[in-house]
Parts: sequence; C-alpha cells; structure tokens
Amino acid sequence: MYFIDRLTQNLKRSVGLAYTDAGAAVAIILKIEDEDLLVFLVKRAVNPSDPWSGNMALPGGRRHRGEDIAETVVRETREETGIDVSKYRFIGNLDVQTSGRAGSPLRILPFVFLCDEKPEVTLNSELTLWFWVSLDDLNRGRGKASMGGSEVAAYLVNGEVVWGLTFRILGTLLNLLEENASGATSKTSDF
Repeated sequence: MYFIDRLTQNLKRSVGLAYTDAGAAVAIILKIEDEDLLVFLVKRAVNPSDPWSGNMALPGGRRHRGEDIAETVVRETREETGIDVSKYRFIGNLDVQTSGRAGSPLRILPFVFLCDEKPEVTLNSELTLWFWVSLDDLNRGRGKASMGGSEVAAYLVNGEVVWGLTFRILGTLLNLLEENASGATSKTSDF
C-alpha cells in the first residue's frame, strides 16, 4: 500500500552493529487492516524498579552485553509478548531516541516491522495489557494529559495515555508518513 511505500522510503535501513551506542531497542509492529495501518502497543506492569512502570509502550528492552541491537529487538519482543518479529517484514529504523531519564539517559533504537496477520500474543510479567490501534485513531487522540503533576503532550487511546518516549517515537513515525513522498518506491531488505 502507498503508506508502506512512503514509510519505507523515509526510514533508515541500518541495523545491527552500526548502532553500537544504542543500549536498547523497541519494535514498532504494524499491520494493515481494512485500509488502515495499525500499531501494536503494550502497557508496562507497575514495578518500582522500572522507570517506565505502568506506562503504555512499544515492546522491547535493554541490550545484553555482546548482543547485536537487532538481536535485542527480536529477543525482547519475543520475551515480553511471544511475538517473533524476525518472521515479519523489516521496514527500517527510526533515528535513535534518548530517554528523558534524569541521571542515566538511555539510547533506544526503534525498529519498524510489518506483519501480515495479527500474531498470537502471550504477555510476560513485565506487561499487563496489549492492543492494536489505527494510526488515524492515534493521531485523532492527540491531546494533553496530566502525568506526574505536569501537563504533557499525549495520545489518548482506548482509555490509556501514551506519552513520553513512546509518544515521541510514534510522533516521529506519524510525521514520516505525512512527509511528501511523491515517486516513492518500495525497498526490500532481509532482517
């Protein structure tokens, strides 16, 4: 579809060891359904040792020592959700994002995948909820929310607040889809 061609044209195609400074990776899992582009979101369990405790998020996590960052996104997504993203079409990467954590910011590489079916989901104890949301609904839900005593930009969807790092990553994805892509062609690559 046209929006996948547009997205593919605008994403980076570098993976693996090219991003040796990324300490974590997340998976943006997309699915086309009824002419809509859906994204898969999860909710983190409440855990005092998790800086993103209770937040809506994208599946993923920290890189293990000696692990390629592409291996990280596959391993973490499988551990958290039971989804094996290595079976899906790798579309590309967004730019590395830096978490806003005070004192120890984390560099996170978002990977974008397109799946041809909604995968079976089995959440581990780190997550409590998952759902698919269309990018149109996500964009329509853009607003403000009170988080931690401050008003922040957020997507308000399915009764949940998507803010912070996940908000920024999804905003970047939406911006890439909106960019003028006249003459877009699809690129292919093995993950």
